[in-house]
Amino acid sequence: MTDARVEKIYADRLGAGEFFAQAEMFLADAGTPSLRAESQAILLHNAAICACDAILQAVGLRVTSGDGAHALRLETAREQVDADADELFERLDASRERRNEASYRAGFVPQASLVDAREATTELVELARGFAD
Repeated sequence: MTDARVEKIYADRLGAGEFFAQAEMFLADAGTPSLRAESQAILLHNAAICACDAILQAVGLRVTSGDGAHALRLETAREQVDADADELFERLDASRERRNEASYRAGFVPQASLVDAREATTELVELARGFAD
């Protein structure tokens, strides 16, 4: 597989709105009380990726599929956000690593770790709202 890369595309706020709506859906679904922590971690990560895609679509960028695509999405979205969001994106990257444990290694995800993941993802979705409006 090849490495992911950033491509220039046309800026599309309507398309960004679709990614934003999907981010909100994944975020809401992650709050389903009957889900295991591992499933919630995966949904929270999907919400973060969709929020990143909303930001990127709005400014005319897209990350291709390939190795490192999710990490590159987080990094590239961070570069588009005016706010001092380094700490937020560090928390989101930690959440990405927990998702990797659940998805690729059948690892255990502590329920307590989801609190920070949910807060960070919610903050990112709110940042993405400004790009999708």
